[in-house]
Amino acid sequence: MPDFSLIQALDLNQAKNGSIVGIVVCVAVILLILRFISSLVVRLVLSLIFATLGVVIYSQRAALVDCADKVTNAVSTAGAAGEVSCTFFGRDVTISLDSPASTG
Repeated sequence: MPDFSLIQALDLNQAKNGSIVGIVVCVAVILLILRFISSLVVRLVLSLIFATLGVVIYSQRAALVDCADKVTNAVSTAGAAGEVSCTFFGRDVTISLDSPASTG
């Protein structure tokens, strides 16, 4: 029986866009915490948790973009086509080699 999960496979653009959304959500949650939570200790702890989560998401996105750049450069020199994958939070991210996406 195959293992089904919520995210079976992502492509490069979905992963990049999802990471941006995750970072924006972390910033929004931090702002809401600072606005509505009155206890200083709770504010500090929750803000640190969400700031750390945002940094982790950003670093995963940067690693994904670096992997995609390396794959694109390797393919442009070798001239191969098809699909390869990198990882994003332990999930495989499909990178199409037929039309390399802008990785910026």
